[in-house]
Amino acid sequence: MEQYGLVIENRGETAVIRLQRHLTCESCGRCGIMSGSNKREIIVEALNPLQAEAGRRVILETDDRQLLFISFMLYLVPLGGLVAGIVLWLGIAGFFGLEGNQELTAAAAGFGLMAVIFFFIRLWDRRVKDDQKYKPIITGFINQEDSECED
Repeated sequence: MEQYGLVIENRGETAVIRLQRHLTCESCGRCGIMSGSNKREIIVEALNPLQAEAGRRVILETDDRQLLFISFMLYLVPLGGLVAGIVLWLGIAGFFGLEGNQELTAAAAGFGLMAVIFFFIRLWDRRVKDDQKYKPIITGFINQEDSECED
């Protein structure tokens, strides 16, 4: 996926970029929405093989496969945990012959398993946040008059 941004700081091999959140990833979470930010402008760290200096407008590329993998991890895996927790609890309740209405307890078990999965996703995120394969990369420069970004 291609995005456009403004280099705020050059850190050698990486650069800090300010960009407008793309409409397709506005609710992803990878770029800071989980931190409570509801601004359309976000700050990301990108690989800087072109040594872009502060003030330059740049083109960023994100690997679509990595974007799909992250979306899978953030959406489908927790949803699978919710369903698995419900099904597991209903199976356990049936196996042990537990009496009464088990749907509420099954829902609580599903949400509990989903919370555990989110905890492990958060641990994974901390471990891979500096991994270069998950970072966008600066692939080109934009002329000031051709820019689609706003300061």
